[in-house]
Amino acid sequence: MPKRERNRVVVGAVALLIVGAAVYGPVALLAPLPTATAVPLSPVASGDGAPAPTLPVAGSSGLSLGVDATPVAAGSTTPVPMAAATKLITALVVLDAKPVGAADSGPTISATNEDFQSFVNYQAAGVRAVRVLAGDSWSEREALQAMVVASSNNHAEMLARWAFGSIDAYLVAAKSWLAAHDLTGVTVADTTGLDPASVGTGSDLARLAALVRADPLLAELTNAPRDTSLHGAPVENTIGYRASSGVVTLSRSYTDEAGVCVVFAYPVEVGGTAVTVYGAMLGEPSYDQLDADMDALIAGLPSSIVAQDAVASGSAWGRYDTAWGQSAEAVAQDALSVVDWAGSSASGAQVVLDPITTGRTGLTVGSLSVVSREGPRTLPLVLNGTISDPGPLWRLVNPSVVVPAFIDMVAARTSK
Repeated sequence: MPKRERNRVVVGAVALLIVGAAVYGPVALLAPLPTATAVPLSPVASGDGAPAPTLPVAGSSGLSLGVDATPVAAGSTTPVPMAAATKLITALVVLDAKPVGAADSGPTISATNEDFQSFVNYQAAGVRAVRVLAGDSWSEREALQAMVVASSNNHAEMLARWAFGSIDAYLVAAKSWLAAHDLTGVTVADTTGLDPASVGTGSDLARLAALVRADPLLAELTNAPRDTSLHGAPVENTIGYRASSGVVTLSRSYTDEAGVCVVFAYPVEVGGTAVTVYGAMLGEPSYDQLDADMDALIAGLPSSIVAQDAVASGSAWGRYDTAWGQSAEAVAQDALSVVDWAGSSASGAQVVLDPITTGRTGLTVGSLSVVSREGPRTLPLVLNGTISDPGPLWRLVNPSVVVPAFIDMVAARTSK
């Protein structure tokens, strides 16, 4: 190539470089920075060595400190037959459709021939039944008392038919109610629990116990004394158990398929705070074994529940990493102290991290939602360090990052 022609090529190349630099410089400096990569973190619980609650391994057992609290469980995680605990679901579903206050009797239920026949059938089968004659008038409160306290199977059917028109319609409503309360481990095939296809897990029935005690009428009925009367006649309280130990029994029953089943509440004082433990033991092999397991549970509960920091101030729940090498953590701005199982730490916590490119120390960048005994709590997450602009030099030497970002910015503006 002649020298003059080579000079023209060199001059052209230099000119292109100058023009390119003149164009690329503003692009690099004006392009938006890429968003930092956000990674959620899960801090490890700092247990204090306190023992876990003592639960039986036979059957399925569970304990909960509230409806929304995370339960502890032992034994089978597969649903097992739950006997008369099924009637607690019948009571809650009926009360959902036909509410009754604690001081009220509720509407009147007129017993039908079908209700009388249910009584005859259950009495002939040798299972729990409270007499009903066609034409009798029962208040909803009385019928619920017969079902829950006296474990009357015929009253479980009578209430379901009265409230929903038929047993089948009740079962449809019960399925929807269980789903709405996230009791996914519970299935009802009847109103009484005599059908072994009515099954549940100990952990879900522990949460169910909290729902029972939250209803003013059911809370009053399950506090009934050992000797009680109903519809003008004495009725045996079949659920009473260990009242002298402080146990509030919500259901106690036995079937061949389910074994011994008990659903209960138990008060504990933790650091001057009154706490109620809700529990269930399903599939106990005998009442003697139930007594032994309840003794072990009661003995260990005071040391298994503590007041502690479920979320420590400054604990890291997220991390931001930038393309230019800077990093910072999203930390809890405040501590969250709760009464909970010993060693637990924000179980089931949900972390939300906001998109950021830069930010100063202390900037709120997200939130941490925690479910505790007191219900849902939300804490702010803040940066524990500053993420700053990397400066013009980094922008100029990273075209693979800044050019696509500039193109995206222009495209977004022109599309408006």
